Amino acid sequence: MAMIRMIAAASVVAALSGCAHQISLSTDESKVPALSTQPLDKNVAIVITEEQSTQEVITPGGGGDKVSYRPYHDLELPMYVSLGHVFRNVTKLKSAPDAATIQAQHLDYVITPTIKTTSSSPSLLTWPPTDFSVTLTCTVTDPTGQKVVTEDVTGTGHAEFSEFKRNFGLAGQIATTDAVTKLQTALENAPELKK
Repeated sequence: MAMIRMIAAASVVAALSGCAHQISLSTDESKVPALSTQPLDKNVAIVITEEQSTQEVITPGGGGDKVSYRPYHDLELPMYVSLGHVFRNVTKLKSAPDAATIQAQHLDYVITPTIKTTSSSPSLLTWPPTDFSVTLTCTVTDPTGQKVVTEDVTGTGHAEFSEFKRNFGLAGQIATTDAVTKLQTALENAPELKK
C-alpha cells in the first residue's frame, strides 16, 4: 500500500511540474506612447480572425514549467491603440474584408498581423518567465489585395522575480509594449503608406 501511495505521489509531482500556467500579454493602453506626428489621413482595418483570437500558445517558463497565453487575443487592443496613433481611423475585422466592407468603411489599407513569441527563465524554483519576446509581422495591403509594405518588429521584455508580485506575465507585457511601440514607429516611417 505504501508503494502505491509513493507511485501516485510521484505521478502527481511529475504532472504538476510540467503544467502550463496561464498568463496575459495584454498591456495597459496608456503605456503605448503617442507619436509626435499627426495620424496619417487613412482608413485602415486590422484583421484578427476568431480562430487566431482563441489560439493558445505554450512556451517555457522557469522551473521546468510552461506558460500559456493567447497572443492574438492579448495583443489585439495594444495593436489597435498603436495603429490609432498612426492612422486616422482603425476598424477591427474578424475576416478579410469583401468589396462591400471595403466600400462601406472607405478602407485605404488592410493590415494582417502574424505574431510569434518566445519565453524563458533561468530559475529552477519559480515558473514565471523572466525573458520574453514578441515578433510582429504586419502585412499591409491595398483594397485590391496587393501588398503595399510588410513591417517586421521584435519587442523584448525582462522582469526579475522581485518585480512580478501578482503580475506573472510582466515580462510578456513589457515585450508587448516594446513590440507595438516599434510597430507604430515603423509604420509611421514607411514611405509606401504616405502616398
